[in-house]
Amino acid sequence: MNLLWLQSGGCGGCTMSLLCSGARDLPGLLEGAGIHIAWHPSLSEATGEEVRALLAEFESGARPLDLLCVEGAILRGPEGSGRFHILAGTGTPMLDWARRLAAQAGTVLAIGMNSRNATPMTMVPSPNLTGLDGCRLPSLVQMAA
Repeated sequence: MNLLWLQSGGCGGCTMSLLCSGARDLPGLLEGAGIHIAWHPSLSEATGEEVRALLAEFESGARPLDLLCVEGAILRGPEGSGRFHILAGTGTPMLDWARRLAAQAGTVLAIGMNSRNATPMTMVPSPNLTGLDGCRLPSLVQMAA
């Protein structure tokens, strides 16, 4: 099974917790369970064009995307455009990548509290200027259709 891991909203805490969990060989454990890490921003060596090509393969369906993990909250601002978080090197908001890839994924996993409901960042009693929001994964898939 191919796993693609995205980090949004500057979040990487769950990855760090997982790496510090005591598992000596996390990639090996996943491989042993039949899960191939196609790409992870902290664990993979691929960057730039390699990652863009991989994302294109997943988006087009040329490569099956079995598991999409989204760690962290999706920034939907300004004004719903998602342009407060552009996936480096692509010119495309993470919001759009999450929508398009979720539509191709067999299973989408929201990793951590921030991906689920964007807390604690949105608990401040002021306007949410970034549009920071949890994944709301059913709506991501619905918007992708």
